[in-house]
Amino acid sequence: MKGLRRAFIFLALLTGLSSIPLGAFALPGQIAWYSGGTLMVQNGRETIYATYPTGHSPIRYANNERRYKVHFDNYRYKIRNSGSTNYRFAISKITPSSPDGQSMYDMIFNTYSSYSNYLDGDYYLYMYDYTGSTSNISLSQMEIVAETPGLVYAGGPGAFYYTNGYESGPGSAYILRGSTHQLTAWAEGNPISVVATVTTSSGTTTLGTLSPTGWGGNYSMNYTFNDFYDPRGTQKPTLNITVTYPNSYAGPSKVVVSEQIYVTLNTLSEYQQEDSTFYYNSLTDNSFVGPANDDLMCYDYIVDNRTLHAFAQPSQGYDNDIIDFMKRQGRFASRPGGTFSKSSTTIMPYVDAIYYPGYHFAKVTKWDASGNPIEIISKWGPRELIRSQSAYSLGYGAPSLYFKRY
Repeated sequence: MKGLRRAFIFLALLTGLSSIPLGAFALPGQIAWYSGGTLMVQNGRETIYATYPTGHSPIRYANNERRYKVHFDNYRYKIRNSGSTNYRFAISKITPSSPDGQSMYDMIFNTYSSYSNYLDGDYYLYMYDYTGSTSNISLSQMEIVAETPGLVYAGGPGAFYYTNGYESGPGSAYILRGSTHQLTAWAEGNPISVVATVTTSSGTTTLGTLSPTGWGGNYSMNYTFNDFYDPRGTQKPTLNITVTYPNSYAGPSKVVVSEQIYVTLNTLSEYQQEDSTFYYNSLTDNSFVGPANDDLMCYDYIVDNRTLHAFAQPSQGYDNDIIDFMKRQGRFASRPGGTFSKSSTTIMPYVDAIYYPGYHFAKVTKWDASGNPIEIISKWGPRELIRSQSAYSLGYGAPSLYFKRY
């Protein structure tokens, strides 16, 4: 088909049909323009030198101007000065009501400066200067590059910032399981579809297709996040907005905007049932501190261990074993992680850690003026790292052991 198109263009030129519309054979991302009587059709990139023939009327800017009629097709193009000489660049849109072109932009093209826009149709491109120096203009050149099928901006509930530690990065958005959020996109041009997906190490799940809303390239959909996406793999859960455009000169055209996300393991009511101090004011203002992880438990977190199965877990119901574990002595003498040097069955001022007989360890992060704990952070089994004041006392019981690092 491509060879047939080129053959037709060649025959048209031989028979004098150089007035065929520039856009008659262009695909998105192609660049079609006339150099004298020769129709140039390039895929994705073209350099126009000011030495090309350019007889034209009327003169628009300066007597030494060079004007080129160029067709662009449904793509964002970048035009830049690729030479060593500065000149003025201008672009105008050719319309039935403005056959000589309606001005869009006029600027000084310094070396390697550029102009970028979504272009579709016929345009005049100008190279000129006000000095009248034909020799200066003759050294000029502009490079045209098919940049992207279109700019795309997307919005979701919010990004999640995974770290190498237990805690998430500042500003991380915790999407509550069972909550509904709006997914939005703005897409330049005329896409065929706008689709939302989530990718994890296990594969890709399609959430749905965003529908046009209003005008101006806006799309949206509401989605209820009922699924937990396991974050343990190398591919963290990632929300993708994929905008598909008609095939370009290079084949299928897609633009993907992505951001990592996190959906909580349980619903809001389940967290609140277990901890009366649990709060969730917004995606970023809540009791969550870090994501769920089925491989690391509260006893790993309390000693800052990140190595899977690095030691046998301490035995519930045996305080001496719990103390040996925290002090890194006895059978735990070689375990990785931090060490607590002091232990007590009664509260000590400014304790660093608490053990609950329902088998739970918690770090103390805030104290009152007397050194009594008023805030803790702990990992709820395979679930998230959570900020609390009670550590689910109904399930874990009242504190039974206290520890200090020094």
